[in-house]
Amino acid sequence: NLNSSASNCGGCGNACNLANASQSCVGGACAVGSCNAGFGDCDGQAANGCETNLNASVGNCGTCGNVCSFPNAGAGCSNGACAIGSCDAGFGNCDAQAANGCETDLGSSLGNCGTCGNACNLANASSACTGGACTVASCSGTFADCNNLAVDGCEVNLATSVPNCGACGSVCNLANASQTCSGGACGI
Repeated sequence: NLNSSASNCGGCGNACNLANASQSCVGGACAVGSCNAGFGDCDGQAANGCETNLNASVGNCGTCGNVCSFPNAGAGCSNGACAIGSCDAGFGNCDAQAANGCETDLGSSLGNCGTCGNACNLANASSACTGGACTVASCSGTFADCNNLAVDGCEVNLATSVPNCGACGSVCNLANASQTCSGGACGI
């Protein structure tokens, strides 16, 4: 029967040979009977068979029409499941949850500054994350950041530091070995 024979579909010797599919002949035209495992006929065109690899297609991952997309990230499809490809610059997948993509802004997150897990916790200071680097937002009490290095926070106590008494660089008279700094003022 030329209307239903996959080896003589629509005419003698006209064998259906569709990619990644079981062959079928319907009304004298080759048709996809079923797709092989992991493949789909996502464009609905019988001529190219089951053209889509459902295990790797970002636009048809696992099933036709399932588009992989994640916030702040490139998407991938692995073994028919959507997966985060790579995070956009400046973002990280710090909670390891694919559903919300690369949710963390590494340029401003106190708990994930520059990289996931890098928490800003500077000594004697309120910390900030600016451009992916921990910075001093403000110093606590009588402490100051006299060396302008965020890594050690506010390292000087202006109330007791002889070389920084009351202010950074305000040195008590070192000629007098008994000179001290108390309450931010030089004294003997």
